[in-house]
Order: sequence, then structure tokens, then C-alpha cells
Amino acid sequence: MKHKIGDIFSTRRDLLKLGGYGLLGSFAEQALVPLQARAAGKANPRGTARFAVIIELAGAISHIDTFDFKEDAGTQKDFDVRQVRNDLYLSNRLFPELSKEMDKVSVVRSMKSHEVVHFRGQYYNQAGRPLNPAQASEIPSIGVVVASELESQRRPTDTFPTYIGCNLDTSGCGALSTGFMHPRHSVLDVNLKSGQGAQSVEGEALKVLEERYRLLGELDKVMAPARAGRDREFSSFADFQSSAYRILGDSRWPTAFRMAADEKARYGDNQVGLGCLLARNLVKADAGTRYIHITHADWDHHSKIYDHNSKSNHYIRCNEFDRAMASLMRDLASEPSPRGTGRTLLDDTFIAVVTEFGRVPGALNGLKGRHHYNLAYLSMFAGGGVKGGRIIGKTDATGEQVVETGWRHGKMQIKTENVYASMYSAMGIDWKKEITNTPSKRAYRYVDVLGGTEYLADDEIAELFV
Repeated sequence: MKHKIGDIFSTRRDLLKLGGYGLLGSFAEQALVPLQARAAGKANPRGTARFAVIIELAGAISHIDTFDFKEDAGTQKDFDVRQVRNDLYLSNRLFPELSKEMDKVSVVRSMKSHEVVHFRGQYYNQAGRPLNPAQASEIPSIGVVVASELESQRRPTDTFPTYIGCNLDTSGCGALSTGFMHPRHSVLDVNLKSGQGAQSVEGEALKVLEERYRLLGELDKVMAPARAGRDREFSSFADFQSSAYRILGDSRWPTAFRMAADEKARYGDNQVGLGCLLARNLVKADAGTRYIHITHADWDHHSKIYDHNSKSNHYIRCNEFDRAMASLMRDLASEPSPRGTGRTLLDDTFIAVVTEFGRVPGALNGLKGRHHYNLAYLSMFAGGGVKGGRIIGKTDATGEQVVETGWRHGKMQIKTENVYASMYSAMGIDWKKEITNTPSKRAYRYVDVLGGTEYLADDEIAELFV
């Protein structure tokens, strides 16, 4: 029986969106020009992590009901708030598992966002800078920058993409482009709820794939003279073909997507649960993936935020995140690292939990929900050199204003740019670097002090590590 390539891969079309926006949105010509980089300041990256996992709570978690708890008119009677330690109170109804693991987590309570609407806020969380329509087409996502920076560290056996996304297609802005950087650094975005899993190609199917790939190579040689002078336009697509071919022949790929029923039950059979389970598998595989961005959508509860009869509310989303995050940390902490005696995979993995902004403190609104609020909110960190069990920053009694930022820059509030500077530092990347030969001729700084609505410090959150 003859097989067609379409017969082999049709069941995974919705599961794997290889490159997608990254390939289509990049500057094909510019992306193949060697980048001209220089240091825009003095940084001393820590290099404490090999992997980074970003968990984005898209839509915005209510900070004053969760990890910066304030009792007010909006507090629900069934929260069952308990003291975890002197400076931390958590609802046992919302976070029964994370309440047991907060010694591994540090919370930053002094965040401030440039943005207060979702599309721009979600772009901010992927790009690490506010949206500038004039430059948006050339701006790469944070994961693309990491992939570009770590390319020289890829080993011959590394077949997995450096940057993998989970559910980025559910974000309001989708998966961002590679911009002026090379399309080979694009994200592979996986939506685990739209497919059954990944399979390696073997047996007769592998022979068919190998023969078709050989014929493609022969055809490419024949066509080479006809595209003289246009090779740059074709090379990016060839990179994607090569990457896909290597993945499909690697038995570690389906193993990373293998999720037992008991593991799904423990992590949660939902966006964030499956995303964190995949992240654990990718870290354990150590097959080339270094940066994983997980989107956990549907946190935008302007109404019915704590209505048990609502199909979407903070009870549901908090419980999903609670199980996923706690399970990820527990599993990584139980696995020894191959990089040093006494280290675990959690020590090798920098985890950051980000959101767009906070939600309005005080009593619930007329729709029994909370609207957007950007003057005070939080982020969370674990692993990869982060000292757990810390609270950085402090808000007032209502959670409306930051009264202590908790870091060395005094009254200047911490922003998303500083979250990613901390990630870059943990990954050993100079976050003060800038690329000068962009299409617009405007320097691209990894952390842009002038990209938002006010000046910010282009610095890591050093207090997380020391």
C-alpha cells in the first residue's frame, strides 16, 4: 500500500503550528544580515538557569484576592484564608496546593504596567515592551531573542526548537513575529487541547518521509540556478523544512508529549495544566528547548468573578493554576540535575508567572466583578537561582498603591521589562545589549528604558537572587 505524506501528518495539523506567525511576519532579507550588537551598559548576567518557563495568566489575576491578599468588601466568605507565614496569607479554597509550596516561590507585589487593555497587555508580556505600531513588525518576541542568543549553545543532538509556546494562539495578539531576527528562531506554538499528541515517524512512514526529503533536496539543487540572487528569501523556509524533518525522526519528540492519565489528573487536563506538564517533559528531555511560554487564558472577570454558577470565574482559573504550578515545581524539585551534585531540575529552571495588570481593589462592581487596574499588581518567581519564600514590595491596606518597591531603585516601581531582565540574567544573557542594524535604523535594546509611558530602570530584580 502506498502512503502519502498527507496521510501521515493530517492528524497533527492543528497540534503543531511550526513557525506560523514568526515565518510570515519576519523581514526575510533583513533577517539574514548578521546582527550588529553592542553593550548599552554594564550588566553582569548570573547564568543560574539553563531553562526558562513563563506562565502568563492572560486577562489578569486579582492581586488583592490572591498573593497580595487584602480583606475588603469583595472578599468571599468561602475563601478560607490562612496564614502561610508572617507576611503571606492565602485562600485555601483558591490555592490548596501552592499554599504548601510557597517556600519555593518569591512574590513581587510592587509591579506597575504601562498598559491597561488586554491586546496591548498581552503583547507587552510577549515582546517585553509596550506596543509601538510604527515598529511592531520588526520587534521580536522575548522567546525569539533567547533563541537567537542561545543558538551557539545548541548541540548536534538538539533537534527541538529553542522556543516553544503553549496556547499562544489563545492570546489576543497571537504568537508574535521574529521581527528582524532570523525566522529559524521562531516559536513552535502548541495547542495541546486541539490534538491528541505527537508521534514520531517510523517504519514505512519514515522511509516515505526520507525518500521525499531526498527528492526535495535533489529538486532544490536543480532549481538553484533559477533563483540566483534570491537565496536569502528561500533559506528561511529551508530552515523550517530541516527542523521539521529532524523533529519527526527523533523518538524524544513523542515522549515529550506523552501524558499519562494520572499525570493529567494531577496537573489538570486544561491549558495551564497540560502546558506545565509539557514544560516539565521538555526540561527533562533537554533536547534543545530552552524557553517555554505558556498562556493560561480567560482571567478577565469584569462580571461574576466569584459566581459559582458561572462557567468561568476566579475559582476555576485559580484552582487550575494552583495544581499546575505546584505540580511543576514538585516534579522538577524531585529530579536531580545532571549539572551538579545536589542540584535539581528546579535549580536549572527559572519560572516566572506574569499577568497584564491587576484588578480594581475594594468592593466588587455592579456586575459582581473587578475591572482592570495597572497601578499595583504582582508577579511570581521560582527556581533558576531565585531564593524562595520572599516578598518583594508592599502595597497599602487596600492594595491600591505601592508603598515600598522592595528593590534598590527606590520609588521606581518594577515593570515587565525588569521581569525579563531577571530572566535574561538567569539565562546568562546580557540584558543591556542592543542591536543597531534594524530595518528602521532604531536600536533595539533587549530592555528598553524609553519604550513605555515613563522612564524605567533597565535592571534585573536582583533581590530575587541574593
